[in-house]
Amino acid sequence: MAHDGSSHRRARSTSRSRPTTPLRPSSRSSFRDSARNSVQGDSASFPLNAFEPAFAELSDSIADLEANMMHFQLMHESLARFSESFASFLYGLNMNAFCVDFPEGPITESFKRMKLKEEEQQQNPTRPPERTAGEVDTETTFM
Repeated sequence: MAHDGSSHRRARSTSRSRPTTPLRPSSRSSFRDSARNSVQGDSASFPLNAFEPAFAELSDSIADLEANMMHFQLMHESLARFSESFASFLYGLNMNAFCVDFPEGPITESFKRMKLKEEEQQQNPTRPPERTAGEVDTETTFM
């Protein structure tokens, strides 16, 4: 299967499920071959026409790069919007913690009472903790 150098172009991928990348880097031998073909080919053609397929491939690759950069820009904008919204949410939680009183939360006296109960249990390990039926615990929540 012979390919004519001037009519051969890389087929563009129609699937956009993943970004396209260039197929291969340019090599010195391809430039030498194109120069040799321009000298040995028909003398009526313009010598720079040998570079037309390479420039067509470069143009396709640049178009793919531009499309990928546009996708990066969209992703950046989406992440920036999310970050700003999430930062606002965290700021709201922080302000809520400063402005709202939580009466059911433990206070320093609660920790002192717990420590005293633990020490009492260590001194009398066989005795179960005393509790009367009508006693109201200050740590009880009503929710």
